[in-house]
Amino acid sequence: MRRFLVGATVAATAVGMLVAAPAYAKSASVSVSPSTVAAGGTVHISGSIPVKKCPASDGATVTSEAALFPPDGFGPTATRDSSGDFAIDYTVPASTTPGTYTVGLRCGGGNVGVGASLTVVPSGGPATGAGGASGTSAGAWTVIGAACLVLAGLVMVARRRIARREG
Repeated sequence: MRRFLVGATVAATAVGMLVAAPAYAKSASVSVSPSTVAAGGTVHISGSIPVKKCPASDGATVTSEAALFPPDGFGPTATRDSSGDFAIDYTVPASTTPGTYTVGLRCGGGNVGVGASLTVVPSGGPATGAGGASGTSAGAWTVIGAACLVLAGLVMVARRRIARREG
């Protein structure tokens, strides 16, 4: 009896998941290009939502986390053509925390059930120090390096003089 109850629960959950998924998720699509962008950069979001489930007069609203679409995770709404296709350019806020975000869609007040990944990286690249990218002057490091070489040279001269006196 216990096995039957566990099996029935699993089957009911699977059927419930199928029923709860939007019927047009299989034929809807969304893409983000480029898939990696620096905070403050612009991406192109495009896709299609079938007009059978959501009239073309309803726009496609892009969604994600509030960090990507402040303040509430709802991004811009794109106008759809008569076949349900849309495209929009979006500038990622410079304040967006680096990370990977899933961009989804809403249409007619409901989630469409598709998503695309967008990776946001820090703007300006990492401060590694190579080529002066760290924000400190390369001239200061040149002076420090030259001073170290002069000091090493003086130490070598002093050791030779001491070795001659002792020898």
